Amino acid sequence: MTSITSDPILEIRFLNAGKGAGSFYVDTLPIHTATVTGLPDELDAIIATADLQGRERFQDAQGPPRLLGEVLPRRLRCEILPELGLDAIRCAAVLAGDFYTVPNLDSRGGSGDVTGVWKAFCEEFRWVAGVAGNHDTFEQSLHPKRRIHKKAHYLDGQLQRLDGLLIAGVGGIIGNPRKPQRKSDQEYLAHVERLAEKHPDVFLMHDGPDGGERHLRGQTLVRQIFERMPPTMIVRGHSHWQTPLVELSNSTQILNVDCRVVILRREDAG
Repeated sequence: MTSITSDPILEIRFLNAGKGAGSFYVDTLPIHTATVTGLPDELDAIIATADLQGRERFQDAQGPPRLLGEVLPRRLRCEILPELGLDAIRCAAVLAGDFYTVPNLDSRGGSGDVTGVWKAFCEEFRWVAGVAGNHDTFEQSLHPKRRIHKKAHYLDGQLQRLDGLLIAGVGGIIGNPRKPQRKSDQEYLAHVERLAEKHPDVFLMHDGPDGGERHLRGQTLVRQIFERMPPTMIVRGHSHWQTPLVELSNSTQILNVDCRVVILRREDAG
């Protein structure tokens, strides 16, 4: 990545859950743009996001408010990408997990089905690759039992080559493996090291490395694995950083997309 906007180009208003009946409030989702080199000829941009744990506003809904991630893709395609000179047909999306919010918006941290979010992104973009967050389910399962969509590529310890880009993914977080979407530290680190040794172009994670400073929260041992490897681009969520982009000592870049959208454009796009 060669640059990223310090201020968002747009902020989308949505409903965020509170901690009791009627305690929801209006929040904003910032949208940034960045420029990258090395995109394949088939792509002009990749849209990266995570932790869209909210719902559309009542005045925007035609029924019960949908998940923010169910309404965002159409707005990106119809309103935002055209302003940037981008065609959704030549844009992909990468999802770093946690796209659920309880329907009544009265509690934080609920878990539920995010299949509709994945399908919404697939309907609008060239392809979608992603991982699960610790609050995500797929219908009644922790992992999709069947393919979500012909354009969807769910990753958890796998690699997928799409338009020439080699993409790795590890979902969930480090924690008690008896709890949903959690792996022991040994299992998590083993997945990361095995995939990093394959030199992916993009590494998708929900949890992930810290940024080397106290306020850039994450997993120190994961960062140390990446610092021993050739540089890559990590896209992660779960812990919000005020600074969306950090570069490690080996030139690996960490893009934190917790509750934000970053549109990664080829330098000459538009």
